[in-house]
Amino acid sequence: MKIHRLYIEKIEHRPLLNGVEMLFYSDPKTNSKELNPNCFIGVNGSGKSQILETLAEIFFYLDKLYGGPNLSIVIHSPFLFEIDYSVTLDNNEYFIEIKQYQTKGKPPEINITCNNTEVEWFVETMYKFLPKRVIGYTSGANETLSFPFMDYYDEYAGYTAKRALGKESKSEDYEPRFYFMDYTTNIGVVISNLLYPETANLNSVLKVIGLKGLRSFQLIIQTKHKAAPSNGVKLTKELEEWISYLSNVATCYEYIKAENKYILDFYNNETTRNALKIYFKTPIELYTALYKIELLNNLIIDDNYLKEIKRKRRTRKSLIRNPTVADKDKVLNYSEIKLRLLSGAQINYLELSDGEHQYMNVFGTILMTNYQNTLYLLDEPETHFNPNWRREFIKILNDITHNRKQDIFITSHSPFIVADCKREKVYIFKKKNSKLTIEQPSNETYGSNFDYILKMAFEMGDTLSEKSLKELHALQKSDSISKIESNIGNFGESVEKFYLLKRLEELKTKD
Repeated sequence: MKIHRLYIEKIEHRPLLNGVEMLFYSDPKTNSKELNPNCFIGVNGSGKSQILETLAEIFFYLDKLYGGPNLSIVIHSPFLFEIDYSVTLDNNEYFIEIKQYQTKGKPPEINITCNNTEVEWFVETMYKFLPKRVIGYTSGANETLSFPFMDYYDEYAGYTAKRALGKESKSEDYEPRFYFMDYTTNIGVVISNLLYPETANLNSVLKVIGLKGLRSFQLIIQTKHKAAPSNGVKLTKELEEWISYLSNVATCYEYIKAENKYILDFYNNETTRNALKIYFKTPIELYTALYKIELLNNLIIDDNYLKEIKRKRRTRKSLIRNPTVADKDKVLNYSEIKLRLLSGAQINYLELSDGEHQYMNVFGTILMTNYQNTLYLLDEPETHFNPNWRREFIKILNDITHNRKQDIFITSHSPFIVADCKREKVYIFKKKNSKLTIEQPSNETYGSNFDYILKMAFEMGDTLSEKSLKELHALQKSDSISKIESNIGNFGESVEKFYLLKRLEELKTKD
């Protein structure tokens, strides 16, 4: 998977992006085994996250036309756009050009080539040429990147409910194409990874945060409890099978018939792991089963209220997040998660710091989504990382994605991230007078110092903190030797302190 070009002709709900065209570098001479991210940098509000959301909206729209559970009959594109990308299928690279010239009534124009030869495609088979997975991540609760994924969750939950009630003509289940990873999904990611300790690169990720593995956890699955619809949440055959599989693997469980409630306790040992692999061969298979059950939490929300939220989001009258379902009311809820530390101690999952949660969520998600043709949209994935983890971010990302056919977009404010990206992969977002410009660095960023990066991306002439810098500048203008000598010890080492020492020497020479 590789996105080559994006052109946004007109997008009413994001006027900042009107007319934006981006070309994404792809050098055939570059080592193809190393997956280097496209890095978006710039001040807050400059449009970086909006590009990620736009990409998510494009593929959500295309999924509804050609691949999703509820294929659209009425064509309604969210905006006018052109996008060129490539996917690899059966060791052949296909180039896809998509042009959406009308918002209503007309599907996009699509051209597909392979080895410079035009490929015939059909509505029924176009889904193969879409990304296998679109993975979104945001570290903030207010980021709009989540909205296309929320709409997708509603689509899938509704489709599943119709199938369970026999109101859907299609009998087959649908493999989710979109995964949105935030704090609420982190638990499923952690459990799914730690139950498969042989996963490549997992130990190197665990070592960084001092984890040895998973000790135990509990799943609560309920469909006829007080918060559920009057007739309960109906399950499809696949969902019932997965719950049965989880019950078979559980170390012990309790079943409450009146609420159709399963309380499943798991102790992580070799017996549990071997039993689990009979039903779920890989971490992503287990996570997908849990994910599909978890999406049914949407059915707990009042249906009329949910429809109103969707309508407002669709018409852009208001960007409202779906209400959060209380843990006790969820169809699927995780609890009693115990972890083992390398030191031998045991801790509760909730005792991990925000940075540790984020570390496991970001890298755990990438570890288990080892699908070719996956697109990652990561909005500030290192926000809660300490400086050392930020410094190592791109290296670990490269190690995990080695030899994969995937594409990654990252927004960041961190010089550590930029300094490990080649200049042709770095995009500087600047907004002035409500106009957006996107530039690429004039000089190499890979291995560059932070002063250059901060000046280039954020137009910072000085890299010292403002308060101390003002005090240093004031002292540099002083004619008082005693004042400078009594205050100079208050400052750490810097170029500005060097100039202050030079000023002190000049004053003493005059005397």
